[in-house]
Amino acid sequence: MKRPAVYVGNNRVLLWTKNNYKMFVDSRDVSIAPHLILEGVYEEHTDAVLRRLVSPGMHVVEIGANVGLFTLLMCHRVGPNGSVYAFECDPVLAQIARDNLELNGFSRIGTIDERAVSKESGTLTFRATTRHRGGGTLIAGLQQIPELTESERETISVRSTSLDGFLANYDRKIDFLKIDAEGAETDIIAGGRRIFGDPSYRVTVMMEFAPAFMREAGMDPAQQLDDLRARGFTFSRIDDRRRALAPTNAAALLAAPFSDIVMVRA
Repeated sequence: MKRPAVYVGNNRVLLWTKNNYKMFVDSRDVSIAPHLILEGVYEEHTDAVLRRLVSPGMHVVEIGANVGLFTLLMCHRVGPNGSVYAFECDPVLAQIARDNLELNGFSRIGTIDERAVSKESGTLTFRATTRHRGGGTLIAGLQQIPELTESERETISVRSTSLDGFLANYDRKIDFLKIDAEGAETDIIAGGRRIFGDPSYRVTVMMEFAPAFMREAGMDPAQQLDDLRARGFTFSRIDDRRRALAPTNAAALLAAPFSDIVMVRA
């Protein structure tokens, strides 16, 4: 039986997810929140694949946590012997994600870091949104949601780190890396030489691959795939309908407007 969602004030709705997590979402959001409020689920294909890839005892890093939907799932999957370190630079979403971890008893497993991840540490301009909470980006002019207008965006200054800078003070080896960064993927990879540049570093990476977004960010998506393949990664894509991994190749990924991909260095 579906349990009701409740408006609790301060632009927040409290709900139950299909996975039986308690969650706050932003009531102003028209991208992710309506799905969770009405159906208790969002991106079931991602959920299903994460359940297969993330296992007890793993150490996970997530870049782009939003309100923490998949953060909760991964905390549950890794259990008390694992960890999930999640970055979310939108301060409103970061606080909601932090509260969601606490609400579900995952504060000792999961951490929310309120920084952006890019190619270097410093300060960056982040373009936050209020109506399309999944559309915040570091990339100026990126138009990934047709209904999202520039007048909706609010530019804020955020602290940033590179993956290399983060790992310099992180005492765990990352088993799984999830990236949902709205066009900033290439800069994240460029700042993660310790993970992406070392062929001996065994890691599984899930990320969005949108050729048009990369071009708008001034990057060549074909070159990005070539570089990753040269560094020892093999690719699969997430089949939305089957909710499972499917074979793919560079030509297919470049021809599709958008793909969720999983990269493995065995």
